[in-house]
Amino acid sequence: MSKHFACALTHVRHEHYFLEKWIDYYGPIVGGRENLYVVIDGDDWEPQVDLTGITTEVILDAPRRRIKNDQFMAKAMSGRANRLRKRYEHVIRGDVDEYVAIDPDSGLDWPEAMFELGEDGYIFALGCDVVQAPSETTRVDRTKPILGQRQAGFIADRYSKPFVISRWSNWAGGAHRLLNRNVKMSEHFVLFHLALSDETLAQERMDARGGTTQHRSFVGHQTDRLNAIGDEGLTEAIDWAEARKIGLAEFPIEPKTGEPAPRPRPSRDPRNREQGLPVQIPERFHGLL
Repeated sequence: MSKHFACALTHVRHEHYFLEKWIDYYGPIVGGRENLYVVIDGDDWEPQVDLTGITTEVILDAPRRRIKNDQFMAKAMSGRANRLRKRYEHVIRGDVDEYVAIDPDSGLDWPEAMFELGEDGYIFALGCDVVQAPSETTRVDRTKPILGQRQAGFIADRYSKPFVISRWSNWAGGAHRLLNRNVKMSEHFVLFHLALSDETLAQERMDARGGTTQHRSFVGHQTDRLNAIGDEGLTEAIDWAEARKIGLAEFPIEPKTGEPAPRPRPSRDPRNREQGLPVQIPERFHGLL
């Protein structure tokens, strides 16, 4: 029996806005809601989203400490992704606030773009952490695409992630890498991380997950991330094409040895900040998501 082209898989906890956005974005890419798979973390909440036609399941035993949770979910989602490979040529897997787009300048559609996986059976998308800039004082209109309303971000090693597989692979480390696979960067896929695109939205998400009553590992991580909103470094933007070139060259390489890296490494460029290389998102991406 021939396989379907692709499916998309994610997991969620206390999430509504981005889950609905994820469904609306990936549904058409994979040929319909019947090719979407959502793992719901915990039975202490219920998504306020239309899940008709989508395959869902609830897991009950995820740990509530950040590192342990990352390890648990990496293993759990890897197992599900590898099983789905029996039915699909490609399995797209990512967090619910991450959206992979094809650079419009490539002229490729999704089936054409997947050629990059090749015999290796995986690819890393170049990561762009979309962050509300100091000049962007108006709240995001949640009925409209975010890109365009928000035009600043960081080309980031931490969000350059292996988002799709076509052969047996296992994610690790919060899905930032694949076990026993070196970084292989895409020339045309870009992963937009939208968690910090709007301060109000980001704070609402933290509060929904328990705010400061969560385990301190989650509180510390989420607070540090919230502090990136309004980063003054966003006003010192590097040209997108230049930052992209730097990322593609440096993220896959160990800086001390020059050997292939098992996970993306930070840029050595002196303009690189903790969050990455500051950029303005080109107009060609506006309105995509």
